[in-house]
Amino acid sequence: MNSLRGSDGSLPMDVFRYYLIQDTKYVREMQKAVIEAASKAPLNEAIDVLTAVFSNVERGAEVHERLFRDLSITEEEVNNTGFNLVNYAYTRHLHYYASLGWPQFLAAWAPCMWGGYHEIGKYVVGTGNAIFNAWAEFYASSDYWSRVEAILRTLDKYGGVTPDMERAFKDSVNFEIMFWEASLRKDPTILY
Repeated sequence: MNSLRGSDGSLPMDVFRYYLIQDTKYVREMQKAVIEAASKAPLNEAIDVLTAVFSNVERGAEVHERLFRDLSITEEEVNNTGFNLVNYAYTRHLHYYASLGWPQFLAAWAPCMWGGYHEIGKYVVGTGNAIFNAWAEFYASSDYWSRVEAILRTLDKYGGVTPDMERAFKDSVNFEIMFWEASLRKDPTILY
């Protein structure tokens, strides 16, 4: 985590800006995969997870709007920026597991929501950098944690971990690491 350099405010702002654009592209694809996977879920589980994740979506949108405004990121820029190869592969990975089924998708999605956002948010919160802190406060919040809990609670209902679920989870952990590293390097993007 020390390589993130967010907790001491030393992460270069152009790297954070790059990350936010790639993250926005990731989230849009992730949301599509969530809907696809939820269509294969037992109704009560889909409602529980979708309600937790999307019921207070404005809170996250407010934070991102502020960050976009502070960093002069426009919708046009996001739309005209391609995916880096890691982001492209990661989002295809989510779509693949969404096509397999609900528990497989939850296993693939959990590392992003839990480690990629919540744990890193807790690590960064309290930094002296107002931009980083605004991002971290949202992801370290109890509101965001309730979203993660809904995913984990639903995943726990499946008891036994299948080989597909284990592979999905492990691959997503690796994709999370690679996603952050690609942002630190500001990997070239491809238009897709």
